[in-house]
Amino acid sequence: MNRILGLVTTLMLGSLSFAHAHGVTVGEMEIVHPAIPAPPAAARSAAGYLEIVNAGSVGDRLLGVETAIAKQAMLHSTDHGADGVARMIHLDAIDIPADGTVLLEPGGLHIMLMGLTGPLTEGDMIPATLVFERAGRVAIEFSVDAPVGMDHSRMDHSAAGHQTAPTGHGHADGPMSVAGGTDAEQIEAVLMAQFDSPEAPLTVSPITIQGQVAVAGWSQQGKGGRAFLRKDDMGWFVELCAGKSLVQPTTFVSMGLTRAEAESLAAAVNGAERSAGADLIGRLNAFEGTVLVGRSEADGHGHGAAHGQTHGAGQTD
Repeated sequence: MNRILGLVTTLMLGSLSFAHAHGVTVGEMEIVHPAIPAPPAAARSAAGYLEIVNAGSVGDRLLGVETAIAKQAMLHSTDHGADGVARMIHLDAIDIPADGTVLLEPGGLHIMLMGLTGPLTEGDMIPATLVFERAGRVAIEFSVDAPVGMDHSRMDHSAAGHQTAPTGHGHADGPMSVAGGTDAEQIEAVLMAQFDSPEAPLTVSPITIQGQVAVAGWSQQGKGGRAFLRKDDMGWFVELCAGKSLVQPTTFVSMGLTRAEAESLAAAVNGAERSAGADLIGRLNAFEGTVLVGRSEADGHGHGAAHGQTHGAGQTD
């Protein structure tokens, strides 16, 4: 199956085996290979992973992470609900059991880095501090690894892969809501979490927000389009993806905005894209048809289906 905005996403899950893994040992606590898969150059968010081994007879709790590379570093779990919607859930702490091991990995517990303050380039070492309830402050370094799923010969490790199942509605296994960070950071994180993949890196720009709705441009493998997002009490979610129609007031009116709101949003989107240049506008306009995403019926928003003709990568085998 080919891709439309990476709608069938490959998430590389499972443990990594490291021949030259780095880490830190403090007392009976060992931190194994803190790593950040290198995000696309334009990304403003990333995820951190590591393994915590507690060889002691007393449990501990990871309370937080501090690093200058991000405005916010949050502890998250990924909840794969029965409705097929994957959601990032903020955690106040992660329990580290006595004589136990906790793995932070893609698709499970992880550290969400929101509002990146600088580039993350493969091979970099990023200083950070883990804050534990008992062990206190532990200085570590995240290695910036190859994007998840790519071979990293210098580290001599490989990843076990897992392909998420398509829903049959023209999108990945469900929208993802992200809490924390600015609205723009949340929107980028939602799109990256749903549609980015190592073999098809996604960039998100520009992002135009008006109240509880937003339009985000995206580019992937030389193609592009626009995503219309809404914000509800669960956070931002992608309602649909389209091309030229998402700069037209009539489209926004049909989606429930007032005429004044629709004209204001259309003007803001067009203004942001003019600043980005004609090449980007042409790429965003090239998306044909409309793909409805939305939340699942269990969330009360309903699933949509693809309407209109999808171009090239959007066609299925």
